Amino acid sequence: MHALGKEVFVSELAPPDLYRREIQIFEEKGIPFELGGHSEKVFHHDVLVACPGIKPQSEIIQKAINRKMEIWSEIELAYRVAQAPIIAITGTNGKTTTTSLVAYLARETGKKVYLGGNIGVPLVKVALEAPADSLIVAEISAPQLEFIRSFRPHIALLLNFSEDHLDRYITMERYREVKSRITENQTEEDWVVRNADDGWSKGAFSRAQSIYFSLNPEPLWGAYLKGRTIFLKDEREIPLLEIDALPVILKANPENVLAASACGILLNVPPQRIASALISFPGVPHRLEEVTEINGVLFINDSSGTNPLSTVRAMQAIEKPIILIAGGSEKNADFSSLAKACIGRVKHLVLYGATKMRIASACEENGFHLFVIEDDDLKKVIQKARSLAEPGEVILFSPACASFDMFNDFEHRGETFRMLVWEEKEACEGKH
Repeated sequence: MHALGKEVFVSELAPPDLYRREIQIFEEKGIPFELGGHSEKVFHHDVLVACPGIKPQSEIIQKAINRKMEIWSEIELAYRVAQAPIIAITGTNGKTTTTSLVAYLARETGKKVYLGGNIGVPLVKVALEAPADSLIVAEISAPQLEFIRSFRPHIALLLNFSEDHLDRYITMERYREVKSRITENQTEEDWVVRNADDGWSKGAFSRAQSIYFSLNPEPLWGAYLKGRTIFLKDEREIPLLEIDALPVILKANPENVLAASACGILLNVPPQRIASALISFPGVPHRLEEVTEINGVLFINDSSGTNPLSTVRAMQAIEKPIILIAGGSEKNADFSSLAKACIGRVKHLVLYGATKMRIASACEENGFHLFVIEDDDLKKVIQKARSLAEPGEVILFSPACASFDMFNDFEHRGETFRMLVWEEKEACEGKH
């Protein structure tokens, strides 16, 4: 907004020593700021733009509400300055992979595609850069939707809804309400891509036109699975490709493939080009990412597995015996589904982090006893997992929890895992 000539004031609760680079930028650009706390200066402006990390019940937000100050999410600001149409993807699981896949597919239109939102680049930065004849593809999380007013994606993808973020939302109903806001400003000129197998996605209110995806061969317009074959259907039924032709990351979550394919129909991408894009999709870091092998044992980094369902789906994509590493910070999730999924699929479960005892209890209650509890040292955890693995098996790092007990975010966690695995490999090779 400073670039558009608007008066901007930055207020941050964290101390200055965490923002040395940002301080330099603010000073160079002449942007007033305060660090280490929120003062009355915040309320001397017309609009408060809240970062997703700020909870609605926080003191600064409550003060702004009491003073009847207008509050926007960052994506609301982005929408107001954007010239290009926005394709917005939300859901509990699969957002980042689907967003990356949709952006990859969208390039088949010949337009320039900008990727942002919850995937790493702030949507407002992308919105300022993208010209009107381009496309913006955005991953949208529930916290980003809390303070929207006019945010209106031309295409909204509703992937799925399951238990998550219960540390932020007291009830599942409130979480569902916030997520559903992604469609509330759409009109008949827009589109919503719905998951026909998910009650929330199928039933979410929208004035937009609907297209569907499903794991079942239903007579619907969109994309669906029949046996092991993906089909597209608009005026006619078109076999697209076999599931077995997909990269591992996409095999794990065929719903993501179907959702992106349905979006491809709306973007008028020819079926053969949708198929070739799916086959050549390079994947996303920290999502079923193959790191390396050590003595015939494959290490897979799935640090993006931040809830039980995501980890269960990762396990289902792997056909070899699994040594699973799980645990992390608390989001009040129910780990019983994870424990049940481990039976017959996981050879050993290695637990660490703040949630390790709760996961262990869920395992005991659901009849899975092949687990060990380790200290909160990821290097020792990796070494323990390796001691339990045999050639031909897989060590899967898919924590089923958030990362904030030990790491900045799941990317930091995944990068640390990757680095420690390579250190372990170098140490192992040095002994030979």
